[in-house]
Amino acid sequence: MPINKLHILVLVASICSTTTALNANSSLFGDDLKDDHTVVLQLQIQLNELGFDAGPTDGAWGRRTAGALDAFYERFPPAAPFSQASQLIDRLQLVHDSWFASPFGPNSDLITPPSSLISNQVFRSDIRYQELSCNDCSVVTFAFGSGDFDGDGVDELVVGQHLVDQNRVAVNEATRTLIIKFDANGENRELVLAGDTPHVSRVHEREAVIADFNSDGVDDLFIAATGVDGPVFYGEQNVLILSSPDGPIDVSFANLPIINDNAHGADAGDIDGDGDIDIVVSTHGSTEKYDSYVLWNDGTGNFRRQILLDLVDDPSLLQLYVNGRSANQYSTMKLADLNGDQFPELLLLSCCQYPASMAQNYNSYALINDQNGAFLAEDKIVFITDRWRNYTFANDADVHDLDGNGLVDVILTQSTQSDFWNGHYLQILMQEEPDLFVDRTAERLWDQGYEIPIELLAFADQSTLIDLDGDGDSDLLTTSSAPAMRSSQLSEAIVQIGINDGAGKFSPLDPRWVSHEGGFSFIGPVVGRFGPNGELMIASHRIYGSYSAERNVTYGVNFYLHRLR
Repeated sequence: MPINKLHILVLVASICSTTTALNANSSLFGDDLKDDHTVVLQLQIQLNELGFDAGPTDGAWGRRTAGALDAFYERFPPAAPFSQASQLIDRLQLVHDSWFASPFGPNSDLITPPSSLISNQVFRSDIRYQELSCNDCSVVTFAFGSGDFDGDGVDELVVGQHLVDQNRVAVNEATRTLIIKFDANGENRELVLAGDTPHVSRVHEREAVIADFNSDGVDDLFIAATGVDGPVFYGEQNVLILSSPDGPIDVSFANLPIINDNAHGADAGDIDGDGDIDIVVSTHGSTEKYDSYVLWNDGTGNFRRQILLDLVDDPSLLQLYVNGRSANQYSTMKLADLNGDQFPELLLLSCCQYPASMAQNYNSYALINDQNGAFLAEDKIVFITDRWRNYTFANDADVHDLDGNGLVDVILTQSTQSDFWNGHYLQILMQEEPDLFVDRTAERLWDQGYEIPIELLAFADQSTLIDLDGDGDSDLLTTSSAPAMRSSQLSEAIVQIGINDGAGKFSPLDPRWVSHEGGFSFIGPVVGRFGPNGELMIASHRIYGSYSAERNVTYGVNFYLHRLR
């Protein structure tokens, strides 16, 4: 297996738990193995590639090799302590393969359904229909999620459109946020909002949150808007669309604080237990210097802002501006009940994008909700998410009890930065005891050593757990900016869907099946009840435009609906 020094260990541990201390296990290696140059060399290569410092790859057993092996054992503990060195060697191989081996190798448990996927083109977006000053710009399309905003039992698809110039540099011009409505009669179209604003437009919508904010039983929509994500970081007004008797209506400037805050992420939950849905917003450094904050809901969808620094017992984790410089930037923040007390914890997801000497945080954290609307950093849970060292982004976290032990587990979706935003990695952290999360990615997911060069692998954005095949358990869908396949070859494919075996172990769904063995399709898959009677379907897209050796321009995308069952 080739050495790739960009790849580094991802682990998870709980800083507040010291239960079940397993013995350090380089001691399992007798003199016969320590003197075996081939065995020791392979150990050193694999440990170093996983981020454990085993020293020079010279095949000579020493203190650093033994220490790296012990550290690996503690980070990736087996279900029961090992008694033989061969067990530890096999486990190291398993974890190493989960990082570097192809998911499509000879031992893959790739699932290829016997029948063809039913797919239909249903809508085309085209940026040229909007009145824009940037005539030579391309559009980058992101599918954010789905919700039933008009209460008719069929979900709409929420889509962001970002303008970039010929050098792929973001353009400071607002474009329309698409809310695509699927009709039973096939007349699919944009949803027109009630009131004076039929459509909303923003510069760089970043993340959508879909929940019932005004307590009327119909989905509402909040969008964290960034603005141009580069100097001078002017920021942008966030979006709020609420249901009303006349249909969904834009109340962004009436019910939200009017601030250009450079929001990079958001999530919703009842933080203070008062029965309505609040919002947490993660910000990055901007001209106006807005710290991350909570939007407190009054129960009707009117929101009041309070900075998060006021709501944690250790503000140092969240101080965005330290000595005049940006610090503690998080890719996004999530709200999830990890301990079963009905109050959501605050998950801070890593956003490392600087050289090692400048990075403020390699880790992701969960801050415990004190059941009064504040968060306790003193007992925080640490998720070490440095898959690509100090260039790792944890873009999303979803929680679900995968193994049925009554404790929710965490699935993290991660990417990195090459010349653009790239990379596709999922991590499964099993809560094996209360507040003790253990990395079981190697046991529960397919190998993720994709052969596509990292600079050609667009980033994975979010993952959703939902029953796709109708067997009663939750399958795994990852929304990625990359196509299922770049060509007809599996060497240029990624896994976007994992099928649950019923016990929380996922097998990859064949990307040739979802893409009909074609290249550059099945981009940004989003699940929703898009069928004419609210049946579960998947929406994806394929870009279209004008492409030549002289000039490439992307006008929009073609959207498809796929019926899995």
